[in-house]
Amino acid sequence: MMKSVDILLYLMAFSVIAGGAYGLYDAAIAPLDSTRLTEGDSIADDDMGLHADVLPGGKILRIVIIGADDRDGEIGRSDTLMVASLNPALKKMAVLSIPRDLRVDIPGRSKDKVNAAYAYGGPDLTVATVRQLLGQDTDFYMKIDFEGFVQAVDILGGVDITIPDIEGPKTNGTRRGMNYDDNWGNLHIKLEPGRQHLDGRQALGFVRYRHSNWYRNNRGQKYRVSISDLDRAAHQQMFLREMARQKLGVLQVPRLLRAGSHVMKFIDTDMSWLQTAAMLKVIRSIDPADIHTATVPMGDRMIGDIYYGELRISAFHEELSRVDDHLFGRARTDCPVVVYNGCGKGGIAGQAADLLGQHGFENVTTDNADSFEHATTSVEYSGPTAAIARRAVEALGCGKISASSFSDSHDQEPCIKITIGSDFCGPQ
Repeated sequence: MMKSVDILLYLMAFSVIAGGAYGLYDAAIAPLDSTRLTEGDSIADDDMGLHADVLPGGKILRIVIIGADDRDGEIGRSDTLMVASLNPALKKMAVLSIPRDLRVDIPGRSKDKVNAAYAYGGPDLTVATVRQLLGQDTDFYMKIDFEGFVQAVDILGGVDITIPDIEGPKTNGTRRGMNYDDNWGNLHIKLEPGRQHLDGRQALGFVRYRHSNWYRNNRGQKYRVSISDLDRAAHQQMFLREMARQKLGVLQVPRLLRAGSHVMKFIDTDMSWLQTAAMLKVIRSIDPADIHTATVPMGDRMIGDIYYGELRISAFHEELSRVDDHLFGRARTDCPVVVYNGCGKGGIAGQAADLLGQHGFENVTTDNADSFEHATTSVEYSGPTAAIARRAVEALGCGKISASSFSDSHDQEPCIKITIGSDFCGPQ
C-alpha cells in the first residue's frame, strides 16, 4: 500500500472518475511532501526526486482500473472497469472503458460478464481477464472502493454537471432526470435534470446510473435489460472532463491533507510509491487534449433471461487500433492514396500499402506503374495535402515529395500518388 496521503487521494479520483486521466493530471500539480507544506507552497520537478526508470521502460504502460463495491467484507462484482494506457515518451494517454455486461472468456471458467471476474478471483482474475480480452499485457492495477470515490469527490469540492432527462417526463409533465433504485446494490439515485452541483454521493450515482427497461420472454416471465452500459461510460467520461475543467490547477493542499487518512484504506494497488510518483511526473506534462477516451463496442444479446453485451469483434479491433494510433502519435486519414509498383518487385506495392495502413492511412489502393524502372520512390500530392505526403514519406522511410496536378483512372481520384522505387526497403 502506498504511503503518500495526497497522491493516494488523487489516485482515488483517477481510478473511479471514468478512468481518471484528468484526476491524475490534477494529482501531478499537488505537492508531494504532506508534512512540511502550507497552502500556496509548491515543489519544483527537480526537488521531487522522481525517476522515470522505476517504470517499465521503452513501452506503453497499461493500468487496469477497477471500481468495486465490497460490502461487509464480501467481494462483489466490479462496477467500473477501465484500462488507462500511457506513452511516457510521446506524453499521450488513452482510457478504454469496458462495459460491465460485456460477455468474455474468464480464464479457468466459462464465458460470463466481465464484471464477474472480480467476484470469482478479485483483482488478479480481473487483470487476467482484461489481458486476454485485449491480447496485451498490463503493468499494474488499481482497485478503488466506492466509498473512497465518494470521499475523494467531496474533498475535491464536488463538480457541476448538467443532468440529462433520461427518465423522461411524468404524466403531469414533470421532468424526472435520473431516478434509479437498486436495494441489493445499495444504489439510490435521485438527480433532477439541468445544471446541478454534485457532492460525492450524488457523483457516484451519476457515474453508476443505469437506465433499465422491463420485458417479457416467450413464457411470459418478466426480465430487466439495462440498456445504457455505453451511455454510462459516456457519463463517466463527461464527469472526468468536467472535473478536470473545473478543478485543474486550483486545488488546495490543506483540504487534501485533512481527508487523506480517511481515503487511504479504500485503495488497493500493486504499484509502489516510487512507481506512482514517477507516473504522476510523466502525466503532469500531458496536455488534456492528448488524452483519448474510448469504449469497447458491443451489441445486445439475451441468453435465457439474462442480458449480455456481445463483443463486436471487428469494431473492437478497430477501436484498439485507434487507441494505439493515438498513443504512438499516428494521426488517421481517409485521404485517397494510390500506391504504384514502380520497381517490378512482386508484392512491393502491397507491402507499402500495409505499412501506410499501420500509420493511419485508411484509404489505400495499389496498382502497377507504367514502368518498372523507377529507382527512387516518389510521393506526389495535389491540393492542400503536403502534410499528409510528408507523413507518407515518414511511414515508408523514403520518398521524394513533389506537388502535382494529376488525374487518375481509379474510381476515386487520389490526393496522394506514390510510386515505389527500388530504394524502398519494405517493413523493418
